[in-house]
Amino acid sequence: MDKLVAPHLNRPVGRPPKSGIQVKIVNLHYQAKSWSKPRRVVAKIEWHRGELFPRIGFVATNSRLPAGKVIKVYNGRAEIENRIKEGKNTLRWDKTICQRFGANQARLKMGVLAYNLLHMIRQFYVWGEEVKRSIYWLIKRLIKVGARVSYHARRWYVHIASAFPLAHHYRAVLAWGS
Repeated sequence: MDKLVAPHLNRPVGRPPKSGIQVKIVNLHYQAKSWSKPRRVVAKIEWHRGELFPRIGFVATNSRLPAGKVIKVYNGRAEIENRIKEGKNTLRWDKTICQRFGANQARLKMGVLAYNLLHMIRQFYVWGEEVKRSIYWLIKRLIKVGARVSYHARRWYVHIASAFPLAHHYRAVLAWGS
């Protein structure tokens, strides 16, 4: 495989894009010893700013899509699997310990609903930061916070400490204003 990729490992000419990553996608045909025939392999070669060697990833596929689309599909699939893993690890989707199917189904639906709400908070209200926050971070920093909730004149109020460093996130989510 190294011999097939070697001609494509020259760094692209020109100034790198603003993202700092230059990408080249290459179609190859490769046959491993255990394979009965050569297969299509799509290689994604990335040159990152400040790194000496490129990062190389391979996807063996029987898809007839263009190489760029193959990489996009597989990256999307990996992103979905990361979201499933995040739900299992933070909200315990895999804890179906009840004896009845209906109880386990209700527990899973509540977990999915909670995940969707947290994901919406992450997507729309936790912005302007360099790092995409995890669901675990949201739960630890915004949900599990000491606060006093009161109801007065048809309104709910959430009172948090004035020294709380993430209060701007609460204001954004609850539409209090800045």
